[in-house]
Amino acid sequence: MKSLIWGALLTLAATAVGAGTLTAAAQTENRDLDGRTLEGSWTVQVTQLNCETGAPLGSPFLSLLTFAKGETLVETTSNPMFFPAVRGPGHGVWSYSGDHSFKAVSVAFITLDGALVKTQTISQTIEMRDGPNTFKTTKASVVFVPVAGGPTITGCATAVGKRIE
Repeated sequence: MKSLIWGALLTLAATAVGAGTLTAAAQTENRDLDGRTLEGSWTVQVTQLNCETGAPLGSPFLSLLTFAKGETLVETTSNPMFFPAVRGPGHGVWSYSGDHSFKAVSVAFITLDGALVKTQTISQTIEMRDGPNTFKTTKASVVFVPVAGGPTITGCATAVGKRIE
């Protein structure tokens, strides 16, 4: 009976060690795909689009994104549309979604005269198909939600990122 219990415990321990190794390998794979990892800081050129037609709206502008270990992100933008309001930095998360693609979501506060008036949520799909130092955001949706209620405003965008080295 003791040898049966011992055998079961050893099998359980071996299974746990094997599962831990597989989990660690999967996490490494999610973060470094032939050197194509989002971790690091990026200069990003953003183009706002008409969501229905895909036509560009206005001139492109620059944003900075930093994708951190642990799948968190911080971003800031130079988008002139926020004047006279002030947009704080966005904070969010990112994850690997397969085939050199990633998903990211960030939220930022927009204030006017020091009072919070809106939140901005950006959800994007990022692809790193051309190597480890560039990416394309093939699809981004932007949602503005007034904190006092009222209709939300939505938008679309694409972007091209270059790693800061």
